[in-house]
Amino acid sequence: MLQAIEKIAQTNLDIIQLKKEDNTYYSFIEQDPNSKNYFKIFVDGTKHISNYDKNGYAFTMKPADTTRTSHLMHQGKVEDVVNHFNAWLKIIRAYNDIKSLHDDTFAKSYADFYFNEFKIFDEDADTSPFNPNQQDIIELYLDSLTLGIENTSEPIDSVSKAEMILEIQEIKNDLAISTKTQVMKRLTKVFGKLFKQSKKFAKEAVKEAQKQLIKKLFDLGVEYAPKLLDLLTGQHNGQ
Repeated sequence: MLQAIEKIAQTNLDIIQLKKEDNTYYSFIEQDPNSKNYFKIFVDGTKHISNYDKNGYAFTMKPADTTRTSHLMHQGKVEDVVNHFNAWLKIIRAYNDIKSLHDDTFAKSYADFYFNEFKIFDEDADTSPFNPNQQDIIELYLDSLTLGIENTSEPIDSVSKAEMILEIQEIKNDLAISTKTQVMKRLTKVFGKLFKQSKKFAKEAVKEAQKQLIKKLFDLGVEYAPKLLDLLTGQHNGQ
């Protein structure tokens, strides 16, 4: 069961993350910090199901299906767990792919642009975190970006400032449990929001990221998309 779940989860880390929780083999939650969706596989099912069959597994998922936002408690064999996990992932991915009227399409478009510009090509980018030294560098940049947003004279409204600063803090808090791709996805999302608020300030923030953050991570062995790699190689060789 663990091997099957691991294999499936590894290919979906762009939309889910593992959360530590007592009495669970696995507890997955959606990447969206505002989501309440989850999929949990319990170690001891007797705490959740009165007629628990110890020859199987107890698990729960939210939403229960495409028509019910409530949670579903269930038990079954390995095949049942895997089938429900795949079904849950299909629902979560569909949620993430839906374009809503509430979505900020401009900010998302800018964020997608920057994510492609800063794309990491490490083989383990979707499965592994930055190492401790790399995380230290990222934290310093995030602190600098926060100060820049707080003190900028550009006309960025206070609500947007607070929202972006909170997102940056959450990126910082989650560094140890986020993959390289997840970190860059969330950071470039902030860049996208910045660009919509102030093109000038966003360009300065991105230029600083290229010069301070990305350059240092590149020196520590992080591989980037060819376009950015050419730029960094040129800087690295003093060109």
